[in-house]
Formats: sequence, C-alpha cells, structure tokens
Amino acid sequence: MNSETRQDELAIRQLHETFEQATAAKDLDRIMAQYADDVVAFDAVGALQFKGVPEYRAHWQRCFEFCQGEGFFETHELHVDVSGDMACSRMLTHCGGPNAEGEMQAAWMRGTRVWARRDGEWKVIHEHFSMPFDMQTGQVCMDQAPSQQQAG
Repeated sequence: MNSETRQDELAIRQLHETFEQATAAKDLDRIMAQYADDVVAFDAVGALQFKGVPEYRAHWQRCFEFCQGEGFFETHELHVDVSGDMACSRMLTHCGGPNAEGEMQAAWMRGTRVWARRDGEWKVIHEHFSMPFDMQTGQVCMDQAPSQQQAG
C-alpha cells in the first residue's frame, strides 16, 4: 500500500470516528456533512431507500426522536479499501438508545459505506445498513452479536 492510499484510509477511519461522535451527540449537521448531496441510502429501518441528503436527514431526525436520551452508534471490525478517488468501508455496528419508557433498545447491524472523493473531500455516495432475519419466521434477529456463530 502506498503512502497516499494509507493516508486516505486513515482519513476515512477518522471520518468513521467523527460519525460515531456526531451520532452520540445527535449532531445532524456533522452527520450529514459526510454525505454527498446525491447519496442513496438503504437503512435497516424505515423506507426501502432514501435519495438525497434532505430525505436521509429527515430519517436521521426521526431516529433521534425515537431514542430518548443518550444513544450510541459504535463501529466494530472496520475494514477500509481505497482505490484512487473511490473507497469502500464495511463494519459491524452496535447502536441503540433508551425508548420512551427508558428501556435500552440496541442491536447489531451490518454496514457498508461507499465513498467518493469530491472536490478534495471524501463523501459517502452510498450507505447500507441491514440486520439478519430468520427465513422461516421472517423475524429480524435482534439478538445476534459478532461472537455468535450462525447455524448451518
């Protein structure tokens, strides 16, 4: 890996850290600053897809309104690949927060972010978060964690 590629990888890792801090602070401006205007996002909750910053910002706002009090959005097992002006990061994410009754609701998700360098800055052009589900019941598997092995 050349030094420029390594520098880009470190920059994207720093953007992930900034994202975690911004979500913990419910700072929509800092969160949305990472997205390209034409971002397309597939989130684990809500609509099938979100097109553009205004739609995705409204979704994030609804998520924050659902979580009463301080929430968290932790990135684990982050892997970043950079090739020129494009990059991809994938991770496991543990996120949650208290509901209206004060009960902590949290789950693990899988995440992928596709980055493009635009005007010298890395911006997310596509984001995808999902949760596994049981094919027999159709229920989301909320109790899975990285250390668990899935049955064949």
